[in-house]
Amino acid sequence: MSESNLERLLERFKVLAQGDATAQIDGPHFSRYAITNFRGGIGKSTIAFNLAWEVSRTKKTLLLDVCPQRNFTQSLLGEDIFNIDSTIYDLFLSKIFSGINKGETDESLVSVAPHCTAFKHGKKCYIIPGSSDLFLFPSVLYTQLGAVAQLQGGTRARDASKTILMTVMSIIKEASISLQPDKVLVDTSPFFGGATHLAWVACEALIVPVRVDQHSLEALRLTLSMLKDKTKDFLRLNEQAGIVGAPRVHAIAVTHCGWNRQSPNTPDHSTQSYVKSIIDICLEYKELFSHEDVVDSIHLLDDFHSAGRISGTRRVPLSQLHSGDQFIIGGQRLEVNQSITRYQTEMRSLAQVI
Repeated sequence: MSESNLERLLERFKVLAQGDATAQIDGPHFSRYAITNFRGGIGKSTIAFNLAWEVSRTKKTLLLDVCPQRNFTQSLLGEDIFNIDSTIYDLFLSKIFSGINKGETDESLVSVAPHCTAFKHGKKCYIIPGSSDLFLFPSVLYTQLGAVAQLQGGTRARDASKTILMTVMSIIKEASISLQPDKVLVDTSPFFGGATHLAWVACEALIVPVRVDQHSLEALRLTLSMLKDKTKDFLRLNEQAGIVGAPRVHAIAVTHCGWNRQSPNTPDHSTQSYVKSIIDICLEYKELFSHEDVVDSIHLLDDFHSAGRISGTRRVPLSQLHSGDQFIIGGQRLEVNQSITRYQTEMRSLAQVI
């Protein structure tokens, strides 16, 4: 069965890579998405940056960076990241600790276009910037949850816990009063504890990048088990707080796919082996997916090579790169190759399902 699933996925991808949009799977759409996986170095923030650009061409977009590495913020704001007065961490502290006033949500909204010219000529796009202080947040969060659990009366403890776990949702609601975004994208950290938990509570759907390597397969299984296993922190703490439900897994973005030089638009055997394993893992957790057929949730993305590095470092969306463009990065001359057209098609296809 998994072999036929693989064949169906490869055939759909081949048609999409050739620019035929008829192979695009039409399915459910959501308002709030978290881009998440429990492993770093897989291109998550580069995907988040490119998706933000694609979506903001036609939709008002609110972006949040809850990753302490704040690569997403860096890509969007550049050096201006060092001149930010209020971050997502400041808002967390204001909401979780009474008596701490670090500013209002509206004061934390930063328009992206003045800081990243690529975002001009689109719809309104604002970010609530990330902070390196988020490294400290898991300890802060769970200490506070432990403290409110000691409140007398089950209802008071439950309500206090719910207020804390709904912090990101509260921030999104406050920002939405003035911005009224069509879509919300949240870039999360490569570990669950802390702000990623709050992002999952706030979002309706997850976009999960998975690199074609063994460690990423293990991270995918851990991510999915966190959404299903009631003994793990996400569902366990949510249940204690009276929070019902979990985000749907909407898209698995398989990154760093390699190519068969003898068969155009076909992944090589090594990539196909990993993709088959990804399909098998997803089938084990099929009830978590937004599509009835989990294969419809899987998207194949190239190893973007120089183009991906250029996009992330120079803050240029893949869609604005051209074959032959050259850049000096880290003392190396990098050139965008002819496959950029396929890269752009893949990213656009992923953005269209959001």
